[in-house]
Amino acid sequence: MASDNFHFKIPEDNIRNEQYEKTGGGETFQRNDHASHGQKLIQETIKIRDFEAQRKDYRLTSDIFLQIETPKEISIKDARPKVENLGFEVINYSKANESFGTVRISKARFNELEERLVNYANSSEHIGKSYFSVIEDLSSVPVESKIKTVINADDSEVPIVLSLYNVLSQREKFIINQALIQELQKHTSEIEQHTFENGITSIACTIKPSIISSIASEFSTIKEIRSNYAFVVENSTNIAALPNPLKIDPPESNSVICIIDSGVKNAGRIFDNLLAHVEKKLPSGAVDATYDHGTFVASRCVFGDDLDACLGTHKLSPYCKILDVQVFGVDATGKKVPTLEHKLRIVIEEIVKKYSKTTKVYNLSLGAEDPIKDHEFSDLAKLLDYLSKTYQVLFIISAGNINQLLGLYPTDHFKNPLSRISSPAESLLSITVGSLAKYSDGNSIAQKDELSPFSRIGPGADKGIKPELLAHGGNLIRVYDKAPRVSTYGISSDGKNLAVDVGTSHAAPLISLAAQRLFDLYPNSNPSLVKALLCHFTKPKSVRTGLIDDGYQYCGFGEPSIQDTMVASGNNAVFIYEGRLNQENYQFVGFHVPSSFGTNKDAKLKIRITLTYDPPVNPDNEAEYSQSRIAVLLHKRTEFGTKGITITDEKYQVPWNPIIKFEKTFSRNYLAGLWELRLRLFTRGPISDQYKQDYALVIEIIDENNKIDVYADIMKDYKDIYKKIPVRVAA
Repeated sequence: MASDNFHFKIPEDNIRNEQYEKTGGGETFQRNDHASHGQKLIQETIKIRDFEAQRKDYRLTSDIFLQIETPKEISIKDARPKVENLGFEVINYSKANESFGTVRISKARFNELEERLVNYANSSEHIGKSYFSVIEDLSSVPVESKIKTVINADDSEVPIVLSLYNVLSQREKFIINQALIQELQKHTSEIEQHTFENGITSIACTIKPSIISSIASEFSTIKEIRSNYAFVVENSTNIAALPNPLKIDPPESNSVICIIDSGVKNAGRIFDNLLAHVEKKLPSGAVDATYDHGTFVASRCVFGDDLDACLGTHKLSPYCKILDVQVFGVDATGKKVPTLEHKLRIVIEEIVKKYSKTTKVYNLSLGAEDPIKDHEFSDLAKLLDYLSKTYQVLFIISAGNINQLLGLYPTDHFKNPLSRISSPAESLLSITVGSLAKYSDGNSIAQKDELSPFSRIGPGADKGIKPELLAHGGNLIRVYDKAPRVSTYGISSDGKNLAVDVGTSHAAPLISLAAQRLFDLYPNSNPSLVKALLCHFTKPKSVRTGLIDDGYQYCGFGEPSIQDTMVASGNNAVFIYEGRLNQENYQFVGFHVPSSFGTNKDAKLKIRITLTYDPPVNPDNEAEYSQSRIAVLLHKRTEFGTKGITITDEKYQVPWNPIIKFEKTFSRNYLAGLWELRLRLFTRGPISDQYKQDYALVIEIIDENNKIDVYADIMKDYKDIYKKIPVRVAA
């Protein structure tokens, strides 16, 4: 491997566009008695109007929010074009029944709907039957579907967050919020309201559960009421005194990683030249940060995994600097004060808006206790996805820890629903990190390079791959307990000791460090390319025998190799392209297979492709959360022309998930020369026809048999086409 075997940039001359013809329609449904059906719908609209008029927010909005049901033979999704013809806007789909959905309609269009229903029911031709036939029932949105928090049997107060529908206008949100706050003030004095940049308006308060249902029933514009859950972090254990003297080298890079945690303590002056900024954002009642967890995490972000080497070298060499955002605290008595989800959202939004131009990587080694559910995204995950796309930053999130043995290891343990990742690890545009065991002995639960026993697993909320990556986070011994010899190392908050701990919290910093290196190496690139490089160049990791499901649910793509993201190794060559798709054209991305694959019969061609993008997300419709999808077709060259190969390997991708990874080996029936990828953009939900999707693409040509120098042959055959991308050494 030559040190200057940098990856190739695909030139614009290799890109061509070809217009395609859009098709679409909507499902139809045949009814035998349109008159009776029309009369039923008329009665339902009368009932809805009378009921909605009694709500406290009826005069505060121009819309009515309803539940619509289609016949069981047709999903609301398939009937959507016809439903929208009637004046409804589909807001979301039920996760439990595909025939149910929430819609909104303006009061003016609702009046028109009632008139159209009369014509449908009474006219001899049943005017509008092709549209009305797909509606089985209309009703108000059930109150119980909006309440997503645990109700205590003793009616003791619980922290909750109320959120309005995102589609409301800013004026409506403001007026309704004021009315809601006035109502809540009758029952509680602790109220905090915030309108986030992604449009979500939330009110946080502590209230008795008996009040929750009445509030939800009085305001139709409330989308949901969730628990304002707490985040907690654990302390590490001191294991050995740091050497004295201990030299701290200057950072290799002046770039900054943001660490949102319990604070970085500079007691031993280890972080003297590393703390770029400190932001104290402690929860109410806290007088100081807790420091322990945050200091440990920060040390792994800047010094990496091998901190214990300093015991012999008397030296620590940091890579970059730190933006220390302190969100976990203690009160005047020393008691820990947890950070609630609503407060954490406010802090993260503020920090990203302030620092996004200079800080691209944000480490979140924290999480909720409860596992995620299918097609449910927390408000925090929704905000992270919005901030990721809007401000072009990358969040690195720990997958979460399994704090006790959940059954016979490994099968029953990982099959338990409680082993699934916890919020905000379901964030679609972020990288979620699980833990890898790097050390083992005769008493450890996992073997070396296996998934750590405590590491939470996927799939993600969209059934996609989560966690995407693994890094060293420690191991456990057979009593499901920690042991120093199989743990990770970090700096203690007293600044005098090396400490040990285990957890995905300590794996995530290693990926944050890797991501920051890539932002430095490819300074003009966006987070999608960094994400593509990290997910493409990985070493797959094993899952303990006994787990029969697909390993990607447990280990994601594996452990990234930073060296491979920079240079080729000889038997491979890598093409990189960052592009943009519109909704009118196929885009063809050309790349070349060297002629040596045709002349050397001992060579074996493998193509590996990774494509990443940042879709807009719909905070109101979690069943269709991602609003863009890229379909990929590989065109290989043959003696009979080109042949398309659909990239639909379910192990690597889920439709509408923003990571596509594909690899295929070709042993015959292909020719060297120009191959192409055909890309097409699909959208759904309230997305403009003018929307364009940015993406990043990594294409790797590999000789599996290691018989030819693929990189040298690309240089020889196509040196006039491809230019190297020289990576920039950190400054």
